[in-house]
Amino acid sequence: MKQIRVLAGLAAAAALIAPATARAATAATPAPVDPLGSCTAGSFSQSLLALKDKSYYTLAPGGAFDSETTDGWQFSGGASIVAATQSDGGAGNVLDLPSGAQATSPPMCITTDYPTARAAIRNVVGGDGVFFNVQYYRDGAWTTPKDNGQFHGEKLGWSLSPRLNVHPYKTTGWQQVRFTFLAGGKASHFQVDDFWVDPRAFR
Repeated sequence: MKQIRVLAGLAAAAALIAPATARAATAATPAPVDPLGSCTAGSFSQSLLALKDKSYYTLAPGGAFDSETTDGWQFSGGASIVAATQSDGGAGNVLDLPSGAQATSPPMCITTDYPTARAAIRNVVGGDGVFFNVQYYRDGAWTTPKDNGQFHGEKLGWSLSPRLNVHPYKTTGWQQVRFTFLAGGKASHFQVDDFWVDPRAFR
């Protein structure tokens, strides 16, 4: 399992959240997909323990971005999987997002005990950020994506995002969610790696 390697001085600050005055950006509604037929709990680990985050995480579907295929993610606007230095310092693949690109995950089962997520990010070009959108499967259809904030990294290398709000519905049992990364700016370029979801029940 990969361990995110953050440059000295960046771990404490993690990735920077855009100022509160930053304009929200809602992703274009991705093509609908069938919900999962059933839900089961994933595997959990303290994957960010080296960065002093003691929470247990489960990897989002295809969230390692290791495969040369999309692993069920939907890409538009120039989003792609490219070969690059990964967040652990090794060679492999990462999610590549030029400004205006968006990438939407396959469905994932969560409960109200999955309130946040984190990812590794770097700003290749520009100082803008990536918007984090979520949508839920409700009453037989996917909701409109909702922007839950923007985050960005550093040009010096990989950094760890702050906790990204998932905002699950306050209901009992499993619910299904899709995540969308939307690259901001007009001439910026970002890369994302290792996208983890944090189940509060394991703290």
